[in-house]
Amino acid sequence: MKTIFAPWLAGFFLLACPVILPAQNDGTVVEPNIFSRLQQYEPLHVVIETDLKKLRQETKEETWQAGIFKIMNGKTVAFEQAVQVAARGNMRKKTCDFPPLKIRFYHEKPENDSLADINELKLVVSCRNSANDDQLVMRECFAYALYNLFTDESFRVKPATLEVKNPGRKRSNLKGTAFFIESEKELAARLGGRPLKPRIISPKIMDSTAYLRMCLFEFMIGNTDWGAYTRHNIKVIGITGRSPVAIPYDFDYSGLVAADYAVPSPDIPIASVAERYFLGLCASDRMYRDAFGDFQAQKSQILQLCREYSGLNSDSRAHMQDYLNGFFDLLDDPVRVKKYIIENCNKRVKPDD
Repeated sequence: MKTIFAPWLAGFFLLACPVILPAQNDGTVVEPNIFSRLQQYEPLHVVIETDLKKLRQETKEETWQAGIFKIMNGKTVAFEQAVQVAARGNMRKKTCDFPPLKIRFYHEKPENDSLADINELKLVVSCRNSANDDQLVMRECFAYALYNLFTDESFRVKPATLEVKNPGRKRSNLKGTAFFIESEKELAARLGGRPLKPRIISPKIMDSTAYLRMCLFEFMIGNTDWGAYTRHNIKVIGITGRSPVAIPYDFDYSGLVAADYAVPSPDIPIASVAERYFLGLCASDRMYRDAFGDFQAQKSQILQLCREYSGLNSDSRAHMQDYLNGFFDLLDDPVRVKKYIIENCNKRVKPDD
């Protein structure tokens, strides 16, 4: 395959060391990407300059605008790139002072679509400019890292400190904690597959082991803000020789994160996101036993990660350890497992759920 480089990439490559990149399922290597570049900075401090008033405007349409993206090393700019920025997340746009973002690391779409898709990243930022909201961001970032413990079939994340300001102004309008999420295209390439985007897809055709693992993980963190049929807060990856694999994302409405703006969906019979509710398909006794065993085997690593994960304060660690221990206490009780998981399966079995 002939590799085509957009003009701005020449300077981009000179600013960072080479990285090992994933191969696509046709054996070709994906060009260098921004997420791999971000991984090289520890800690990562980012400044984004863009028109904040325009960015905050509530529109249903996804609107892209110009911006400047900088990685800082103290007061020195270590990397600078012209980008395009857009607000995302309809609920967060309505409830938060500052919305989550998408960032395109190119001016004009490169001729290589794979490069374009890989270099468009989601950035999760604080809902409000406060220390408490910074902790909510880190709790959600931790949830992604938690799923990484179970499987490579999961989104990688990169924490960062973030400043957002209008161009030409020294003062930051937002300064806090954020994290970048690996692009769907890079995730798929890393797994040797490709994203699947049907309008409706049944969970019954998905890889059953991976799907049960995802459902049990969502139950563990107390997240019901997802749906398989319409791919709400899940991505589906097609891998040759396997059934489609479901991969979750967006965990801010979970009981583990416990955001003050999070409320359960009206179709779920729980009063608070702190309550767990299983949304998986029914499975065989053996599948349940194997899945429960996998989670129980990870208990010590899960709790250790909670104790050691950088950026969490003592209150966040205490809340999340207590919440996770509640899940493991349930798994140790066969009566509660039967009531809250096994007998609660197949609650969402229609496309309109």
